Amino acid sequence: MALYFSSHTTACLTKQALRELMSDLMASADLKVRRCVAGQVGGRMLTEIEATDQPTLEKWFAKHRINCEWVMRIDLDASGGTVEER
Repeated sequence: MALYFSSHTTACLTKQALRELMSDLMASADLKVRRCVAGQVGGRMLTEIEATDQPTLEKWFAKHRINCEWVMRIDLDASGGTVEER
């Protein structure tokens, strides 16, 4: 499975609504949501998701009524002093 990061606008959502949205995404059985972070003041949410391909991921977001600002496939991952190919 490929790894993707995505950015979303969440303006006007309360902290409770953001928490519920993030919990719903994390509970999905369709794709593996590794991580979801949000800033209420900035009105933004970032996700880290494993998916077979970008069209599948975009359909999944549409199904969940999540608007995407951008989606990026991760090809290289650097942490702990090493760079790995994904």
